[in-house]
Amino acid sequence: MNWIIYTAACLVLFGFMQFFIKLSSTGNNPVASSMIFVTAQFLVQIFLGAYFVSKGDLNMDFGSIKFGIAGGIVAAIGTILYFLALESGPLSKVVPVANMSLIVGVLLGVIFLREAMNIRIVAGIGFAIISIYLLTNGS
Repeated sequence: MNWIIYTAACLVLFGFMQFFIKLSSTGNNPVASSMIFVTAQFLVQIFLGAYFVSKGDLNMDFGSIKFGIAGGIVAAIGTILYFLALESGPLSKVVPVANMSLIVGVLLGVIFLREAMNIRIVAGIGFAIISIYLLTNGS
């Protein structure tokens, strides 16, 4: 399977995830809801991860482990903050703003991984910023 199929599936699943997080956060304790979310995610990830690992070999170096731990810590903090944002903010505004994380990811890739930056990427970032303005302003 190539990356575009995985990405399209991720897009749909993350869309549903955001909807379920909003339902879980509204009228409840969003931090407790985030703990339930992460627990469910952990269990599914362990089982699916074990399946995919069993199809290949478990080849990991210290760097992969170190960055995996760092990513998990950052994701945990971000998840709690996301639940808190969705507790009081509208899904239609919180989701687009939170997903501007793509700019952070692109810039980190360009700066630290030396990935290519071209006019199309710059234009895409510009259009993303314009879309956030259009999605979050007005009624």
